[in-house]
Amino acid sequence: MRLLSPRSSRPAIALSLLATLVACGGGAAPVLDSIDDQIVAVGADLTLTLRATDPDGDALSYSFRSDVPDLGERASIATTPAGTGLFRWRPLAADVGTWHFDFVASDGDHDTTVTVTIQVKSAVGDQTTPVFRQPLGSGTTLDLAVRQCLDLDVVVEDQDSPEVALTEEDPLIEGATLEVTSGLAAVWHWCPSREQIDAEDRYTLTLGADDGDNPKVPKNYLIVLRRPGQTNCPGTAPVVTHTPADESTVVDLTLDATITDDLGLKQPPLLYYSTTAPASPPDLATMAQTTMVLISGTMQNGVWAADVPNPVATQPAGTAANLYYVIVANDDDDDTGTCDHETQAPVTGTYQMRVTNPGGAGGLGLCESCSADVQCGDADDHCVRVGQTDSCLQGCTGVAGECPTGYTCSANPVSSVNGASGRQCVPTTGTCAMAPPCEDDIFEDNDTRAQAAANLPDLDPATYDFTSCPLADGSNDDEDWFPIILTADATVTLTLAGMAVSDLDLVLYDGTGTRLQSATGSTSNETISRCLTAGTYYVRVYAWGAGAPNDYTLTYARSVGACPAVCTDDRFEPDDNRDQARQITYGGFTQAGQICANDDDYFKLALFNGETVTIDLTFTHSATGDLDLHFYDSAGVDLTPCSEAMPATCTAAQGQGASSNERYSFTAPAACASLCTYYVAVHGWRSSQNSYSISILAPP
Repeated sequence: MRLLSPRSSRPAIALSLLATLVACGGGAAPVLDSIDDQIVAVGADLTLTLRATDPDGDALSYSFRSDVPDLGERASIATTPAGTGLFRWRPLAADVGTWHFDFVASDGDHDTTVTVTIQVKSAVGDQTTPVFRQPLGSGTTLDLAVRQCLDLDVVVEDQDSPEVALTEEDPLIEGATLEVTSGLAAVWHWCPSREQIDAEDRYTLTLGADDGDNPKVPKNYLIVLRRPGQTNCPGTAPVVTHTPADESTVVDLTLDATITDDLGLKQPPLLYYSTTAPASPPDLATMAQTTMVLISGTMQNGVWAADVPNPVATQPAGTAANLYYVIVANDDDDDTGTCDHETQAPVTGTYQMRVTNPGGAGGLGLCESCSADVQCGDADDHCVRVGQTDSCLQGCTGVAGECPTGYTCSANPVSSVNGASGRQCVPTTGTCAMAPPCEDDIFEDNDTRAQAAANLPDLDPATYDFTSCPLADGSNDDEDWFPIILTADATVTLTLAGMAVSDLDLVLYDGTGTRLQSATGSTSNETISRCLTAGTYYVRVYAWGAGAPNDYTLTYARSVGACPAVCTDDRFEPDDNRDQARQITYGGFTQAGQICANDDDYFKLALFNGETVTIDLTFTHSATGDLDLHFYDSAGVDLTPCSEAMPATCTAAQGQGASSNERYSFTAPAACASLCTYYVAVHGWRSSQNSYSISILAPP
């Protein structure tokens, strides 16, 4: 990087693009922050933020000049709402080389220029780039019923570098640490907090490996938080329909299933697989994990598929192996909490199929997904790492016209996943993802809460035009985060309206990142309305699964007015169902608690036949503070049936009167000779909220 004085005498470079032009009076020149030299891969998005100030307070504009031939409109610069410059460029295969860019900040009378060297390198089959060897696969599952923390070994291989910089990239997972243990290894550690567990069940860890000579290599790794199962959740569980079948093939395996749900799935289903027989029941954390893709239908009734590497593709003809796998689907029936359903198919054990290598080549064409050279067309056609995916390419010699339109014969041999080397027809875009180019909005970078806080002013009530863009490799969509600052209590209404090309969802968070409310329907039209106290909040818009570029509007309306008193739950949460019930102490148990709307408190006890338990619930009754008692057996049967739908079944004898304080007594039947488990629940009638004290007198 070189910093040039205003109105430098350096010869102008071929191309000059101006974002805006603002002419102000004389005075001092702008101050433009330095920018590091860059290395970028073909097909990757290079985004640079230009930060400048003007001593005279003049408005600034940004422009750039470059010696890249035929750059045209493939690169752009714009002024963001925060007043910074935003430069974007996605190089093509023809751009491989080293280039100089002059970035200019102007106040209309004076210019300040920073020159940056940008090296463009091929993203196809380069043996000198770092390769992640661990963690394996695309993700893992943390079963919170088994363990509370996750440790991942991070290991890279680099043929010409003894040391590689390993980093965790944005969006960072709060509370996680990355400890470097050697030049090529580290350990990533995370114990998710209760707030993180309640907010999301899937987190994407993005790791980076930078050897200083090549573009930083990213690895996206999906971490699934598997919460302990809950009972009595609203709605019904997803239904997975799948019949395993043996296959004789050298190409990778596509496994599909039909999945239905009454309200729709929450996230794409997951497929776990292994070539060795798992334990019974299978430990999902020990199996390879991949995310399924919707190939037809909807989230309520759709066909989902996932590709699995062929375990015998590189083995001699006639070799056979078993593949074991499990499909897991989750819904989102509880729109205010985490009491949702999970279906694991099959119910017990795993699906099993036999895979046989019949010999011969797979015959896959250009840019089709692969895991071995033998799967591609001819002997000279290789399976090569292209961007972040392995794809079949076509051998070439450099003769004009031998590569199809959209492909270029590589200048040098490229390496395959099996170690073969040869020139190949590579996509000119640097990626096999054929998604159309997407021009993101000028509010970038706002892919995380931290970026939104650093780069964006808070939104004013209005309707805004934004764009949701897929990532360069087409594997996912970026997220858009926006800050909202309230100086007084107000009802905030957010309305999202997008196109049908992807499913956009809307989430509202408080200033600490705790999820307050979400709208996750099956379309790109969502609404959230909530009364908020004064403070900072964040709006998140994201695409559910991979999708196409989606232009959308976000309307923010605000109505100032005091919010009702907020109910703060007691310190014993979570205790909202039988699985989370508090264990009482015998002889005499007394405890104070708080019931908030739609939030029961459960207690667990055990009785032998003939033993009697007496429960006293003390509280001050009101129209919005009516509390009741319920008593359940171990199977979840309410022995004191009472509901808002059938109020006639509620009686004071059952602890469901219409005044202050409730009492209920129960004597265990003869069937409890070997001990029976029961549950006491404190319930707010018609979403009542109130503080209480409970006494449970059971035999010692």
